Amino acid sequence: MALCALLLPLISTSLSGRASAGSAVPFTEEAGARGVTHWIAPLDPFGGPDPLGAGVAFADLDSDGDPDLIAVGRTDGVVGIYENLAGGFFAHRAATAGIPLIPDGSGVTAADYDGDGDLDLFFTSHFAPNLFLRNDGAFQFTDVTAEAGLGDAGPGMGSAWGDVNGDTWLDLFVANRTNLPIVTDPNRMYINNGDGTFTDAGESLGIDRANDPTLVAAFLDYDRDSDADLYLGNDKGTSPALQNHMFQNQGGGAFLDVTEATGTAANVHCMGIAAGDWTRNGWQDIYVTNIPVGNVLLLNQGDGTFLDFSHGAAVESFGIGWATLFLDYDNDGWEELYVCDSVVPNRFYDYDGSWPATDIGPQVAVADPSASFCAATADIDGDGDLDLAVMSAGQPLRLYVNQEGQARRWIRFAVSGDGHNRFAIGAQLDVRVGEVWQMREIFAGSNYKSQNEMIVHFGMGDALAADEVRVTWPGGASRTLEDLATNETWPILPPDVAGDCDGDGDVDLLDYTVFAACAASGDAAGSCACADGDDDEDVDLIDWSMFQVLLSWHPSLTASPPAFPTTSRAENADSGVDS
Repeated sequence: MALCALLLPLISTSLSGRASAGSAVPFTEEAGARGVTHWIAPLDPFGGPDPLGAGVAFADLDSDGDPDLIAVGRTDGVVGIYENLAGGFFAHRAATAGIPLIPDGSGVTAADYDGDGDLDLFFTSHFAPNLFLRNDGAFQFTDVTAEAGLGDAGPGMGSAWGDVNGDTWLDLFVANRTNLPIVTDPNRMYINNGDGTFTDAGESLGIDRANDPTLVAAFLDYDRDSDADLYLGNDKGTSPALQNHMFQNQGGGAFLDVTEATGTAANVHCMGIAAGDWTRNGWQDIYVTNIPVGNVLLLNQGDGTFLDFSHGAAVESFGIGWATLFLDYDNDGWEELYVCDSVVPNRFYDYDGSWPATDIGPQVAVADPSASFCAATADIDGDGDLDLAVMSAGQPLRLYVNQEGQARRWIRFAVSGDGHNRFAIGAQLDVRVGEVWQMREIFAGSNYKSQNEMIVHFGMGDALAADEVRVTWPGGASRTLEDLATNETWPILPPDVAGDCDGDGDVDLLDYTVFAACAASGDAAGSCACADGDDDEDVDLIDWSMFQVLLSWHPSLTASPPAFPTTSRAENADSGVDS
C-alpha cells in the first residue's frame, strides 16, 4: 500500500488547560469563553428542529490533529461548524463552509466515505431530506446528497458507519423512527458502491426493521470476530415486536438476528446506546437508556450472551434517558458512564471495580439539570483528558472542560486503517499494564445522534508505559506493540503499511536507516518495498516527502527529520530531481 494513502495529520500532545490538574472543580463549563456560541431550539413538537434532540460531533475536519466541533439544532437552521484553533479554542466557519441551512437537523456523523483521507459529514433530518457533504479541505464542503443517493426524507434519527461486507468501503445505517401514524419509512442500510454512490440494501439483508420506531443504531463487534455487528435501539420497545435487535454479522454483510440468543432485547423505550468494556473483561458491554422504569446495563459474558445487571450496578437512573457514553474522565483506568436525561439531572456513574456504581455528577459539575438529549466526548485542548459537549433543549451548547484527568497519566492512539477505511472504523484496541487489560473500539456514530472523537483514549493511572498494546483491524489483521510510553499520542499503522520498515507499528528513526539504504540503491523490491511510498518501483524524493510526514508523527522525535539520504545514483526519472 502506498504511503500517500495513509497521510494522517501531525498529532499534537501539547499540554494546556485553564485550570490546574486536580482542581477543586473537575469540570468547568467554558463554551462561550472558547468561542462556541451555539443555542439549541426549545422543545417544539409541532415544528422547527427535531423535538427529540439535536446531535453534536467531534471530528478532525481539517486534518490538523485536533478535534473540531459540529452541531445542529439552531432555530434558524445554521449548522455549527467550529474549527479548533489549537488548545481547545474555536472559530465558527459556517459562513464560508458552503453548508446549507438544515432547519430540521436531527443528528450528525463523520466518516471518510470516499477514502481520500478526510472526514465527510452526514446529517439526518426530521421529516426532511437528509444531507451528505463531501469534505473538500480547508473547511469547504460540497453537497453530494443526490449523487450519493442518501437523501431519504423520513423521520431521521441516529446514523452509524461501518464496513459491513469487508470491502474496506464504509457503509451507512440510518435510523428512521417509524411506527407512528402515517409514518412507514423503513430504516436504511446503505451499502457503499466504492464510486461515490450507495445502494439501500436494508430490506434484502433483513435489517431494515420497517415497522420499528428505531431511534439509534450502533455498529459494534460484540463477539470480537473482526466484523461489524449491528445493534438497533427501538422506542416503545416494551412490546416484544418492537424490542431492541442485535444482528450478528455472518461475514460478507449477511446478518442473523441473535437478539434472543444474546439476551439483548432490553425491552425498553430505547433512546441511547453506550458500548464499552466497563468491567474490563475484554468484552464490550451495552447500556441503553429508557423511560422512568429504568435504564438497562447488559454485561457481555464473553460467550455470546449478555447479563442484565442494571439493578446490581444501580444505574437505572429512573428518568427519561437519551444519549449515554463511557469515558475515563479522571484517567484512573476505569471508565465512567455519562447519561443525558430530559426530566432529572444528568447522571455520571463512577465504577472502580466494586458494585454498585455511584452517581458523581453533582460533585464533578456535569449534572446538567436542563432537558439534555445529546452528548459527545473528545480531548479538545490536547492535555490528555476527555472533555464533554452536552446539548440541552432551549440552552446554549455546554462545553465541559476537564481539569481532573491531568493529575494522572494517559495514552492515546491515532490508528490508521487499511484500504479505503482510512480511519480504522471498527478496529479494536487492547492495552495492558501488568495483569490489567482495557479495551476500546473505534466508532463512527455513537451515543445518540452524535459522535465522539476517533483518537482512542486510555487512562493509565500512574503507569509510565503500556506494557502491551494489541490492535485488531476489521478483517482480522493485527499487531502487538510493547513498552509504549504514556502521556503520548501514538500513531499505529496496519501490518502491511509502507514506511514501517522494521514492523514495529510506527515510523521512527530506526525505519530511516532502512529507508536511507534503499534510497542509496534506488531499489524498491524485497525489504525495500516499505520505502516505496508511491508504488512506482523506485525510492526517490517523492517517497521521502511521504516518509517525512509519517516520521514527524513519532512522539520521541524532538528534532527535525534528517535530510534525504545522499546517494550516487543518477537522476531519477520519476521525480526529475538529482538525488
